[in-house]
Order: sequence, then structure tokens, then C-alpha cells
Amino acid sequence: MVPKDRGWSRPSLLLVDDCACERDLYELILETEFRVLTAARGDECCEVATLSRPDAIVLDVMMPGMDGWETCRHIKDDARTAGIPVILLTGADDGDLSARAEAAGAEVLLTKPCPADRLSETIRRTLAERRAKAVWGIKH
Repeated sequence: MVPKDRGWSRPSLLLVDDCACERDLYELILETEFRVLTAARGDECCEVATLSRPDAIVLDVMMPGMDGWETCRHIKDDARTAGIPVILLTGADDGDLSARAEAAGAEVLLTKPCPADRLSETIRRTLAERRAKAVWGIKH
């Protein structure tokens, strides 16, 4: 008898947002494709990322305490989590945010509100690019 798939073969995703409504909505939609872990704060994100080593992190920028910029830099500065791709989500609409996201180490910056299908496609594309780099031995 083949064991029932409990989702363990799906890529894992750490979803971080201080807004429970947005976090819960994205989780509900994304859990059909990914094993979704959640966190509400930057410090919690760093802890979960270190312990669980998700395949990708979707991180809100504007959070109290450790914001998304600082959280992303912390993830990228830690050897245990540096290879995890980070997708930043922001409600701000400022022209220089892409450069700031790149400087923080994020792979992608998306503007809120972000349709779930666009977020899902971005996650899939980011994971595919990461796998391709690994196959070819390209540094992150």
C-alpha cells in the first residue's frame, strides 16, 4: 500500500506578515502548492527559518520591531539560511525600493496588494531559478 501524500514532497514556504488577515489569506491559497509555515514577526521568521530551512521565504517589509529589510539582511548574513530565496512584499510604492531589496539580498520585490496567482508564480519561478543555479554550480 502506498502511503497517502501528506504534502511532504511539496516545497516548503515560510510566510511572514504581521497582519493576520493577509497572512491567513495567502496561507489558505498557497497551501495547495506548498507546505506553508508562518510567522508574524521578523525575529520569529529568523528562528523558524533557522530551524526549518524552508525552500523559500515570503516576507512583508513593513512590520513592527524587526522590519522586512532587517529580517532579510539577517537571513542572508546567517550561513545556515543565506541560500534561502527571499521574496519581499511591500505596500509602499517608491521607485528605489528595488535597489534596496537587492541590497538586502532579496530575489524579488512585489507590491501589495499582490494577487495570489502572481505570488504563486513568482515563488515557483524563484525556486526553479534556484534549482537551475544549483545544477550549474552558480553561487546564489
